[in-house]
Amino acid sequence: MEIKFDSVTKNYGPISAIKDLSFTVSQGDFVFITGPSGSGKSTIIKLILNQIKPTSGHILVNGKIPKTEKEIDDNRRKIGVIFQDFQMITDLTIEENIALNLDIVNFPQDQIPLAIDTAIKKMKLQNRRFLFPGQLSGGELQRACLARAIAISPQLILADEPTGNLDPVNAWNLVKYLKYENEKRGTTIIMTTHHLDILKSLDKKVIRLTKEN
Repeated sequence: MEIKFDSVTKNYGPISAIKDLSFTVSQGDFVFITGPSGSGKSTIIKLILNQIKPTSGHILVNGKIPKTEKEIDDNRRKIGVIFQDFQMITDLTIEENIALNLDIVNFPQDQIPLAIDTAIKKMKLQNRRFLFPGQLSGGELQRACLARAIAISPQLILADEPTGNLDPVNAWNLVKYLKYENEKRGTTIIMTTHHLDILKSLDKKVIRLTKEN
């Protein structure tokens, strides 16, 4: 999936979260977005997901500006999302959380069991699938979030500070999984992070934001 920001500004009242921002993420890219708190990293994720609208400028997905609800929904079904705070439903098991996400994106019902099995095995969570989020460690929980994201076979994975609540070992393991999805499956990855050691260790495109953007 290709994402293009064309002179995008997003204001929250008198405050500009991002200002006149332009960049292109091509299909199959692995791109880091970095910058200090308040520089607009999470705003970019929300704009791509169409959770919020730009104040000015345009956001193109695969060369088109999505305008209708159907176009927006169709794009959303192709995007897997990983959040720093996990955003798992606490009274559903890991398997049920993944199944719910598949159901939300209208994944073919007859393919859901296989999609869940494949994602859980890939993330090595076979003995955790019937546990609830509160019963998992931080590293296991983030792997469960990645399993939820990849189960839909996404064209794009948005990872919003996914290593923020992880220890160094689990943080690197998560990045390794994302790198695999990018290199072996051709999935486009956009990851926001403030971990400079991760940026320096991977030869990937970096979009650097400042509060003046």
